[in-house]
Amino acid sequence: MSYAEKNLIPGESIAYRARYHWIFYRTTLALLLVAAVFGLWWWISGQRLQSGPTSSVFGTIALALLVAAVAHFFVKRIQASADEFVVTTRRVIRKVGLVAREAQHAPIEKIQDITVDQGVMARFLGYGTATLETASETGRIVFPDISDPEKFRSAIWGQAAGPAPASAASAAVPATFAGSVEVSMAARLVELENLHKQGLITSDEYIRKRQEILGSL
Repeated sequence: MSYAEKNLIPGESIAYRARYHWIFYRTTLALLLVAAVFGLWWWISGQRLQSGPTSSVFGTIALALLVAAVAHFFVKRIQASADEFVVTTRRVIRKVGLVAREAQHAPIEKIQDITVDQGVMARFLGYGTATLETASETGRIVFPDISDPEKFRSAIWGQAAGPAPASAASAAVPATFAGSVEVSMAARLVELENLHKQGLITSDEYIRKRQEILGSL
């Protein structure tokens, strides 16, 4: 079970989860690219130029870079699995770290502004950094290198615009009251009709009372 799921309060649910974009692994990709370049030179110097010592140097560098890329990927993969960027029906949660943990919570109603930073390349690739300005003690919360930051921002404002559960519950009270008033009025009209049929009130009195009852709607 994730950190966010463990810390949900009664009546709260997860509305959206933001994820790291693949650009989060940019350093791993750079190491792999450089390793490929040295590997190509190792092949050229060994197969084409017949340069043994130079070929072995290029091969050693390529292998070292490949090992570094694999190690870096696993470290970043563990970090990506541990970090959580969550929007619930009541708050926004940012939790980073596995052993040394940092968790920030901001109630939806405390969020004042959301800034999305995207350069030209970031817009093209579909990632960016979202920064939340809050009125709570949390202050500023930064969500870096997330996929589709605009969708993340829309998810937060969507929860801010939605009706609160308490409002829905309070709205049910007037509806129930209105229903009881309608039943009471119908009973008074039936009683008035019976009195008129029995001759206990005149037609003028019946019409006047009926108008009074209907006028109280």
